[in-house]
Amino acid sequence: MAQKAPNSTLAETTVVDTDVHMTVPEEEIAQYMDEPYASSITDSPHPIFPSSSWDQRMGGKIKDNFSEFTEAEDIVQFQREFNIDYPIINTFEPLGKFSQPDLAMELMRAYNRLLLDKYIDDYDFLGLAAVATQKPHEAAEEIDEMGQEEQVVGVYIGSSGEHPPLGDPKYDPIYRAAEDNDLPIVFHGNAEEFMFDFPMQNRGFNKFFEVHSVAHTWQQMMTLTSIIAEGAPEKFPDLNWIFLEAGLGWVPYMMHRMNKIYHMRRSEVPLLQQTPEEYIRESVYFANQPLGEPNDSEDMAKMLEIMGTDNIMFATDYPHWDFDALEELDKYLQHYFTEEERRKVLHDTPVEAFHLDL
Repeated sequence: MAQKAPNSTLAETTVVDTDVHMTVPEEEIAQYMDEPYASSITDSPHPIFPSSSWDQRMGGKIKDNFSEFTEAEDIVQFQREFNIDYPIINTFEPLGKFSQPDLAMELMRAYNRLLLDKYIDDYDFLGLAAVATQKPHEAAEEIDEMGQEEQVVGVYIGSSGEHPPLGDPKYDPIYRAAEDNDLPIVFHGNAEEFMFDFPMQNRGFNKFFEVHSVAHTWQQMMTLTSIIAEGAPEKFPDLNWIFLEAGLGWVPYMMHRMNKIYHMRRSEVPLLQQTPEEYIRESVYFANQPLGEPNDSEDMAKMLEIMGTDNIMFATDYPHWDFDALEELDKYLQHYFTEEERRKVLHDTPVEAFHLDL
């Protein structure tokens, strides 16, 4: 655990950051891949990682806009500077966007081997196991293997580029393996991959402002709706579901909207034995980043109160240019909530969601 700044308001608070990003250079991940995939990563004249053409370099909270963590020591320094005790790191490209299933599965295994070698074996970081969903039974085998690692605390699935949506029964082997290994499913949105889920809107928008305003939220709304409608929380009652990098404001709307549709069209969701809101409050968790910036701070306090601190977890998304510093959330927690509720968001709720032994 990194030493905290002595005058920090967090000096006596144990903080879990549920979303810390590593950047893996292509030549580094290629070292963990077999041929012909390794050469396709490093030698191809065409980009092997499909992405959008949106220019993200205009503005940002970090001076150079594209700060990256590439080494374990970067995380150690981040812990000291931001007073983070337990960073949960992910190192991965969203793998659902790859049209070549074998390449996606090879990348999955490569990212996980690198995670263990570089960030887990010699450090006390917590990490998420990458999963490519193109071949669910192979992904389930990977989860069984990674589930043996004590510091691997979740299964990471990019919620962009997945087809069909992630509640489809096709993915049941993945969810069953995660439940068997006591690992939550962690969905993560991505603005760069907006083009795969919403191609017409991506072509129609004129500014990255528009894409970045809706991309993560639309992806996560689609994913949450899919897993609820297909009865995934009922089929896997001991599995937790975690949503990263879409903020919180959309969640109350979706709970109440799905409740209404549930009562109108019960016959279409025969697996559900409870309302969508009940499933969400029992087993679905949401990270705060990006928190949002209301003109009236009481509006944020009301939204946080509606959600309740039992389902909210702290995340920075560091070192991305649109990260949330801890004080963005903590100012609301300290002003509007009890110390017990504040501790839930910063520590107790992520411990529960990820089944951490801290």
